[in-house]
Amino acid sequence: MQTLTKRPRPAKVVAGANSRPNHPTYDPLTEVTSRLKSVIKRHNGGLLAFCPSHDDRKGRSLSVTLGRQGQVIMHCFAGCSIHEITAAIDLNTSDLFIRSDSKYESQPSAYFNDWQVLGALGHDALIVLIAARTGKALPEADVATLSGAVIRIHEAANFSRGACHE
Repeated sequence: MQTLTKRPRPAKVVAGANSRPNHPTYDPLTEVTSRLKSVIKRHNGGLLAFCPSHDDRKGRSLSVTLGRQGQVIMHCFAGCSIHEITAAIDLNTSDLFIRSDSKYESQPSAYFNDWQVLGALGHDALIVLIAARTGKALPEADVATLSGAVIRIHEAANFSRGACHE
């Protein structure tokens, strides 16, 4: 059985710490391939390289491709994990993604159509029906639940008429 050997990392180097320049056109594929040995292009547009996390002597076992959103996808056919591969080339898994300097902006709330609103209120309508059929004084907790159901039904009716779109 063959012993797996890992390339030692330089002392006091944190993986990925200095791998991303402060440049908006950071290309993760170029960054990764520059750290791999014997990279060749495949017929399907992907790349093959020697896996840096194990002793790859017989052939290239690391497949490197780009995902739909520009992220680097790596697969070692010998079974090395993505964390082992990125650590061996002094990167973090976050370095495999395109850098985005933009901050997250919340999206406007989605509105529901009338059928979705009415479907969601089926439970509330059942609460009102049960309360109406009891004919007895309700405990305070049940009155609060019933009040909430009535308010939601009223708001849904206003929403469906176009009176409330907030």
